[in-house]
Amino acid sequence: MLHTAPPAPPPVAPEMLLSGPVDALLRTLDALRHVCDPAVGENIVDLGMIESLRLSDGEVELRLVSAGASCPLSDLTADDAFRAIQRALPDTDIYLTHDLDVEWSPARASAATRARQGWKTAIR
Repeated sequence: MLHTAPPAPPPVAPEMLLSGPVDALLRTLDALRHVCDPAVGENIVDLGMIESLRLSDGEVELRLVSAGASCPLSDLTADDAFRAIQRALPDTDIYLTHDLDVEWSPARASAATRARQGWKTAIR
C-alpha cells in the first residue's frame, strides 16, 4: 500500500507585533502602506519590513527590519515611514529603529507581494 505525506500547510509570512488602540493602529498601517521600498517598489507593510508597531499615550514605536546595515535606502525608507506616521498621528512622539538582529528576506513578504515579484521562496 502506498502512503503519501499529508500536504504541507500554506506558507505564512512572519507576523508583525502590534499593540495599541485598534483605530490608531489601522490608521498608522494604512499610512505605512503608502511608504514604498525604492529598490523593490512595494510598500513596507506588504514587504514584511515592519517588525513591530506599538502605540501608547502620545507615542509610537516603530521597529523596521532592514535589508542590510549598509543598505543606503534604509534611511530613506525610514524617513518616509516617519513622515507617514506624522501625517496619520499628528502631535505624537515617534521612535523609529532598525532591528539589525532580524534579517529581511522575501519570505517575510505577503504571499501577494511574493507572487507579484516572482519570488519563489519557502517559508520556514
